[in-house]
Amino acid sequence: MEKIYKRRPVRSNLRPFELKLLQTLQADDSLIIANADKGLGPVAVKLQKYITDALVHLEDKSTYDIISCEEAKSLTTQIVRDIDAWIDKFKPYTSYERKRKVRRPHAGALREKEIQFIRQKTYEAFRKSPNAYFYLLYKLHKTPLKTRPVSSTCGSIAEAIGKFVDKLLRPIAQTQRSFFRDSFVLKKRLDEVLLPPNALLFTMDATSMYSNIDSDAALAVLSEYLRRPNIMKQFDYNVDCLIEAIGIVLRSNILKFGNIFAVQKKGVAMGICPAPSIAIIFYAVHEEYLMMKWGTSIPFYLRFIDDVFGVWLANPNYIIDDRSWKEFQKDVNKFHGLPWEFIPRTSSVTFMDLSITINGDRLSTDLYEKPMALYLYIPPRSSHPPGGINGLITGQMLRIFALCSDKERIKTHALNFLRRLIARGYTRQELLPMFESAAKNARNYLQRTEEQKTQLKRNRTESNRRCIRLHRYYNPADPPTSALQRLFKECIFAPPGRTPLNELENFDGSKIPIDKLMICNHRHMNLGNYLSYRNIEKRQGEKASAHLQK
Repeated sequence: MEKIYKRRPVRSNLRPFELKLLQTLQADDSLIIANADKGLGPVAVKLQKYITDALVHLEDKSTYDIISCEEAKSLTTQIVRDIDAWIDKFKPYTSYERKRKVRRPHAGALREKEIQFIRQKTYEAFRKSPNAYFYLLYKLHKTPLKTRPVSSTCGSIAEAIGKFVDKLLRPIAQTQRSFFRDSFVLKKRLDEVLLPPNALLFTMDATSMYSNIDSDAALAVLSEYLRRPNIMKQFDYNVDCLIEAIGIVLRSNILKFGNIFAVQKKGVAMGICPAPSIAIIFYAVHEEYLMMKWGTSIPFYLRFIDDVFGVWLANPNYIIDDRSWKEFQKDVNKFHGLPWEFIPRTSSVTFMDLSITINGDRLSTDLYEKPMALYLYIPPRSSHPPGGINGLITGQMLRIFALCSDKERIKTHALNFLRRLIARGYTRQELLPMFESAAKNARNYLQRTEEQKTQLKRNRTESNRRCIRLHRYYNPADPPTSALQRLFKECIFAPPGRTPLNELENFDGSKIPIDKLMICNHRHMNLGNYLSYRNIEKRQGEKASAHLQK
């Protein structure tokens, strides 16, 4: 390895003016490079404007309370104590307890590895940066301009216990009647639908779902649901342990914005790990009632967290049909104050990344592309592994082939994708072979049965288990992966005249389960890292607290 890894002079992949521009942006404390909602790209905002926009949310006394630094420390300390008490209550029996035959209800609900992970991450966060970070996403697609508040718990005291909760809630959320995983599953479900002549399509969207979910109501609804005998039998969890953990996560809404501390007293913080699972299960309980009452009028209904698509069977009597539709909307909005907005019933709707249209007795789909999308694909000069562009093309072509019903539209989207990559700096000559290969792979994959796809996934999973991984930060000037694979084969896996690695036996007589080397390339810091707007308190100038209303 030392022979092939040598220090050598290399040229930067940034041109001089690009480097100067990056340095200027980094040095300008008056400018925030925020992100747009819906993946619409970066947004340049003046710091004062960004603070003012954030305070629109934080000074909403129905949702947030501004607190002092000392109050934040006190609340944070209490959360850590709650986590410690929760662990002590549900940890396995200690040797002392076993020796003394001490009886402790719920002992063993938590495993030692879970306890070690939660305690280590919680204490690390408590020492370094215990609170969630509050930031904004700009809704450029809305008129007038709006912002979406996000509370990032990454690295906070709530992260570890939040991951524990999500690990247990996610499988439960995925069994809900209205749940679907992604657009590929949605397309498959849509293709199975047979429509009568009176069918219409509708969509509905929860208004600020996370912040409008009453946290006390969420805990009560989830507690009742998780205690149902059939749910407890179907899934492996200790109900008291899980419910108490959910309660701690919902109370951990202490956040920081610049030098301002706040506590979110209403809703589920968008950004905590189990937020989607909590939202899915919470409203799924109400959907049981909705489908029981309206199942004959709505034969098809799916929800992706806060977005719903459904088929409505219209009554031939307009007056009765209109009255039923309005009554359904009232029933939807009759669940712990969570408001929903409806799109009028029609024959064609936009849902997720699909345009869905009634075509006879079937539903046809087309790929929906946002009018404001910038298509900021990684340019060829970026220091990313060379396989990245091939993976992008393979994935996007599979998406186009899988989600579009019309062959002509497949051609249109593929050509648009090709032109956008060329506009980013790639050449037609290098792209066309990758496009042809990706189109062939997409056709072959879509022709496979579900059993074949499942078996292919199993084989890939098993193959990945039988490998050893080499992690490195990618640099174009470093030795190619072929050189590393050759070294691995010659020196470790199958040295000349030696027994291959996967035929060697360990102490218990089992053969070593390693068949290959997987090289995992990590990227270096990107523009998002360099221009991060997470810690605005480190910037020069007025502090966020200076803009608070007196």
